[in-house]
Amino acid sequence: MGTFIMLIGLPGSGKSTFAVTLAEVHNAIILSSDAIREELFQKMDHQEDNNLIFETMNKRANHLIGNGENVIYDATNVGRKKRRHLIQHVIKANEKIAYYVNEHISTTKVRNAQRNRKVGEFVIERMYKSLQVPVLNEGWHKIRFTTPTFTSVVDSRNILEKLMLGEVDHDTLFTELARIIPDFQGIYDLPQDSSYHSFSVSRHTYYVYEKVKEDTKNEDMILLWTALFHDLGKAFCKSFCNYKGEKTRYANFIGHEHVSAQLAAYWLFALGYDEAFIKDVVTLVQFHMVPTQASEKKLKEVEWLIGSSLFQKLMLLHEADMQAK
Repeated sequence: MGTFIMLIGLPGSGKSTFAVTLAEVHNAIILSSDAIREELFQKMDHQEDNNLIFETMNKRANHLIGNGENVIYDATNVGRKKRRHLIQHVIKANEKIAYYVNEHISTTKVRNAQRNRKVGEFVIERMYKSLQVPVLNEGWHKIRFTTPTFTSVVDSRNILEKLMLGEVDHDTLFTELARIIPDFQGIYDLPQDSSYHSFSVSRHTYYVYEKVKEDTKNEDMILLWTALFHDLGKAFCKSFCNYKGEKTRYANFIGHEHVSAQLAAYWLFALGYDEAFIKDVVTLVQFHMVPTQASEKKLKEVEWLIGSSLFQKLMLLHEADMQAK
C-alpha cells in the first residue's frame, strides 16, 4: 500500500503549489477536489454535489493507494470530525500524513484576488473561523506545518522573551507586541462588550499571562506564549450576532480560538521557534475553550487527543483564564 498525504489550509494558502513540490519529494499523485469538480461538472466553481465530488476523490485515492501509489489529497479539509472519519474509516493506507499549510489570512486574500477562479472573501473568512489545525491523535502517523511566507521577526524574539520574563506592565508589553506582531494591535484595549468579561481583550490577556507566569514560576515559555495568543483572534471574530445570524445585545467571538491558533502558528514561525514548540502552543490555543463547559467524558476525550502532558498545561491555562474575567 502507498502513503496518504492530506493538505489542510485556507483557499489561497498555497496548497496546490505546495502539492506539486511535495509530489516530487514523495513520488506521489495529486488528487485535487477542484480538478475533480471541473472534470465532473466542467467548472471549478460548481459548489453543489460535494458528496459526489469527495466520494469520487476517496474512491480514486483508495484505488491508487491499493496499487502502491502515494496520494496527495488536495482540499481545504478544515474540520477535524470529517478528517477523523476519513482517515479512520474510509482511506486505507499504511501511512497517513497531514500537512497544515500555514499562511496568514491577509496573504490568502491577496492570492485569491489574483486568481482567475476566485473564492468569495466571506467563504475564506468563514473557513478561517472554523479551521481546526490537525493533532496527531486524530489518526495521523505524522503532522507537519509548512513554513509560511513572512518577513522574519526572529531578531525580535529575544526582545519579546526578555520582556515576557521580566516585570512588565500591560501598556509596555502590548505596545511592543503590537510593534513586532501587528495582529496584536487589534486586541489592544478592545472592549469585550460582554456580560462575562469586564476587562478589555488585551487586559484580560495580560492577567492570564500574569497568572500563568506566577503559576509556572516563569519557566514555561510554551504556556506564556499560549496565554498571549489565546484570545488574539477576538479582534477578527467580534460580532453582535449569534450562530444563527441573529443580532445580540452582547458581543460574540465565535471561532476566535481557531483564528488565534492559526495566528500563533504563523507568528511563532516568523519568530524562529521550532516546529515542536509551535505545535504545542497551537494545540493549547485551539483547545482552550473546551474546558469551560465540558463534561468529564469530553475532557477525557481531549486528554487522549492532545496527550496528558499538554492536557495538564491546558487545565492550568483554563484556571488562569477563568480567574481573569
